[in-house]
Amino acid sequence: MLFSKMIAILSGKLKAEQITIGNNSQIYELKEITPESYLSKCKNDVLYFVRDATCLKGTVPQNLIYVECASDEVRRRFVNSAQIESDCYQTAVTLANDVLNRAYRMQALYSSMLHMILDGKGVSGILSDIADRAGSSIVIIDMSGKILANSAPFRLQDPLWVQSVKQGYCPTEFMEHIRKLRREKGNQPGSDPYVRVCEEMQLFYLCSKITRNDTLFGYIFMIQPDSEFGADSYEMLSIVSRTLTETTLKHQNKITLHSHLYGEMLTDMLNGISEKQAATRIHVSELTFPPYMRVLTVKPLYYHGEVSLAASIQPQLENIFQVEQSIVYQKSIVLIIGVKKDRTIPPEQLELLKTLCTQDYLLAGISNSFSDPTKFPEYYRQAEKAVILSQRMDADGLIHSYEDYAFFDILDHLPEELRLMHYCHPSLPLLREYDRQKDTKLYETLRTYTLTGFNQNKTAELLFLHRNTLNYRRQKIMQISGIDLDDPQIKFLLSYSFAIDLFLEKNTLYS
Repeated sequence: MLFSKMIAILSGKLKAEQITIGNNSQIYELKEITPESYLSKCKNDVLYFVRDATCLKGTVPQNLIYVECASDEVRRRFVNSAQIESDCYQTAVTLANDVLNRAYRMQALYSSMLHMILDGKGVSGILSDIADRAGSSIVIIDMSGKILANSAPFRLQDPLWVQSVKQGYCPTEFMEHIRKLRREKGNQPGSDPYVRVCEEMQLFYLCSKITRNDTLFGYIFMIQPDSEFGADSYEMLSIVSRTLTETTLKHQNKITLHSHLYGEMLTDMLNGISEKQAATRIHVSELTFPPYMRVLTVKPLYYHGEVSLAASIQPQLENIFQVEQSIVYQKSIVLIIGVKKDRTIPPEQLELLKTLCTQDYLLAGISNSFSDPTKFPEYYRQAEKAVILSQRMDADGLIHSYEDYAFFDILDHLPEELRLMHYCHPSLPLLREYDRQKDTKLYETLRTYTLTGFNQNKTAELLFLHRNTLNYRRQKIMQISGIDLDDPQIKFLLSYSFAIDLFLEKNTLYS
């Protein structure tokens, strides 16, 4: 313990004057000096107590607390010293001894925690040990309210807290309380642990911040129904915070700490937390999202493991779209990308994405646009479905938008027992039967004509037909089926009918 810290502690309990600190030293031991016991050879890591410093001859101790010193010559040789009143002398010795012993205990605790981490016990095991010593309950949360670790068993018998610990996030009322404290100017305690009361839940807590590179990462809370925290609890929480900073967060910087919040938030949303929980955590942690966004999922055609994705593909995608809302989830990289006001993705970004997909054998799915970040899981599913359906439909290209597969998604969610062909326009089976009997190709002609958006030039090009031949077939189709191919309603019916037809052709679930 530094001499200055020892004097600060003693000054809080008794009156100390004539304080000099010339060479602030670490103190590991205490000794009392009497005229009979004084040795001229003093150690620089020992704090000496003496009633009358005039008895000091020759070398003066570097760290000294005294009552009297009649000799100015001796006083001028003091390096680190403080004067106390005579009736406080024994109290000062006892108090200093207690302080140093507690410092030893805390140092031993710190060493023990480091060993536990190195031995793989984990943060939760450490918290459980600390909670046992303090007879309390401890949780570590990040800035969004996610519980990163907690002591077990969790002693606090508040039903809301017990349920929240099981689910892995702080109660909404508690997080709102913390958010209000953070936003109150002039009400921000420093890095030392402090006691507060959460009136909304009628609970007291001892809190220590977890910071790295001047960035607030989260909090450690020791929570209990009363305000009587043990004397060692304050230092124990400080040590936990310091240990985490020096181990778990040692190699983190401001950017990755911030990205961690996004990553945890997005992953938890995909893993099923409710929209209400997500909204609270986004609100409390003050995470920001673009006003208009889409979900992009990128999946390798040949999966080589999560490490490969995170190390090579993920940074390139984040660079293309200038985002930090990126996670690796179920063998895909998932990003929330900002889009323009007209909900489109800038062409230059799409071109870079196309190049990356071509070079690294990737498939990309893009959701529809949205503005509410709590809806992220719904739009993630769209992006994933675009990739899945594009493969099932043997679609060309490497980038696929959900809007092109929404109708197929509807079909894919219909009960398996439904025979979808029954919902197609009756002209389809009629033309199939005619082709079988007459060996013609009217069905394929109508399908190509429909899938090209009723574009005669494009249809003739794809079927290698002369325009007059196509016109003949078109007239024949209308004659046999009794439909008017210039009728917008007929065009709509044929469009969804042939979409069903294509879906059935590419899927073996239906007969």
